[in-house]
Amino acid sequence: MFGIYDRSGRLGTGEVLGRLLKTWNQQETNKYCGHCGRHVLALRPATPRLRNLLWTVLTLGAWSVVWLIQSRRRPGWRCAQCGRQVV
Repeated sequence: MFGIYDRSGRLGTGEVLGRLLKTWNQQETNKYCGHCGRHVLALRPATPRLRNLLWTVLTLGAWSVVWLIQSRRRPGWRCAQCGRQVV
């Protein structure tokens, strides 16, 4: 009857939750991949900011050292197409 009520085009609950978790666990941007020769979607793991902020407050700032080390050791951006590191 109406296109908005068509269930075939909708995402299921599991798919929606999966996409939300994926979004929360990684960062996305556009970067140039030398291997692919074009601008592509680049991904990298996200830092758990809320958890780190909570621990920093609870430990009166001592956790900020761990947070800084975690942010420096995080792997760089990777091409979503070929998986190689991009600049």
